[in-house]
Amino acid sequence: MIKLVIIADDLTGALDTGVQFSKKNMSTIVTTDLNFNFEDICKEADVVVVDTESRHIPAAEAKERVKSILSKFNKKEIRFFYKKTDSTLRGNLGSEIEGFMEGLNINEVSFIPAFPSGKRTVKDGVLYVNNVKLAETQFAMDILNPVTDSFIPDIIKKQSDINVKLKDINEEFSPLDDKEKHIYIFDSENMEDMENIGKVLYNKNKLNYTIGNAGFAEILTHYIESDTKKEEIILEDDRILFVCGSVNITSLKQCKYAEKIGYCSDSLKFSNIISEDYKNSDNYITDKEYFKEKINNNKKFLLRTSDSEDVIKKAIEYTEKNSISMEDLTSNIANSTGQLVSDLIREHEIRNLIIFGGDTLMGILKNIGCQYIIPVSEIFPGVVFTRAVGKDTAINVITKAGGFGEESIIERINEFLEKHSI
Repeated sequence: MIKLVIIADDLTGALDTGVQFSKKNMSTIVTTDLNFNFEDICKEADVVVVDTESRHIPAAEAKERVKSILSKFNKKEIRFFYKKTDSTLRGNLGSEIEGFMEGLNINEVSFIPAFPSGKRTVKDGVLYVNNVKLAETQFAMDILNPVTDSFIPDIIKKQSDINVKLKDINEEFSPLDDKEKHIYIFDSENMEDMENIGKVLYNKNKLNYTIGNAGFAEILTHYIESDTKKEEIILEDDRILFVCGSVNITSLKQCKYAEKIGYCSDSLKFSNIISEDYKNSDNYITDKEYFKEKINNNKKFLLRTSDSEDVIKKAIEYTEKNSISMEDLTSNIANSTGQLVSDLIREHEIRNLIIFGGDTLMGILKNIGCQYIIPVSEIFPGVVFTRAVGKDTAINVITKAGGFGEESIIERINEFLEKHSI
């Protein structure tokens, strides 16, 4: 029986939130299919996570997508609903919160945006990343969703007229007028703060409808029970295909480190993968044969969609010259990468993938015919071991959001994989 429904706006976020519940032995399913059959995928799940893929779409469409998904659940006896947001508040934050509240027909919701273990903290309503105000970090230069404010109410108000109030956890909740809506934002600088917020909201019967990232999702696990058996991790193949589609500075440094510790590495050509018709081109055939040989000769291979930050400049120049939106361009790149990687997986029977970047992950899973994903284990914050399940196959996929982790993160991932290999 479903105890919790989570709505996320991208796939890596859906996974790093869903895995918080898998860690506590709750049966968790992540789907990207907006037309999913409720009865087919949800029969035995404790937690259902729906990725709406709405971070890069127009605000009004994002809002309606969230409302539509919630309509599938509103007649079910489900106690908890959680709107998962990006830990750096990218995407359609205000409009999706509106969709969440309207879809559930609620007048108030609590928003806990901190993620202390991921170096995201909130003080006086301002979000800090590694002790730096959000608008002064690399996320202010995000190619699709630049965040230019640090004060969370201001970010929400760009897309919503709902009242936003900074809330002290010790402050009483005032009775609300039936027509008045409120979003309550809570400061949090450490896990003790997070745990205290969870406890107070639970005791005041305010925990049923909440908003946050993987950080507060971990707190929610304390209030949901399950007797599901934990799934074992056993790897029967030591070959690894590592695909990095993120152009985040952090990810690029992590790729360089992977090369230092023994990963053979090569990049796709920007001019090839921006094409909508890449798979039907001579370039595709040439690239596939080239990378097949690379994989044949290397047990650990890193395939990059970019080898430098220059790709951002190239992308901007291309969109300006060819009258194509940045969203369409990045979609082409993700789909082209997904087409190539899916062919490489099938022809080499690869069973272990590491994927950095949510759009790239989505492109690959779509092209391999993935029906749903099971988050199995959190290797460390932001890095999740999952199983992608399709009609005829199941593949181990380790995912990481672009901006997470220290430079040597791939070394720790390798250690995890070696520990579970037979």
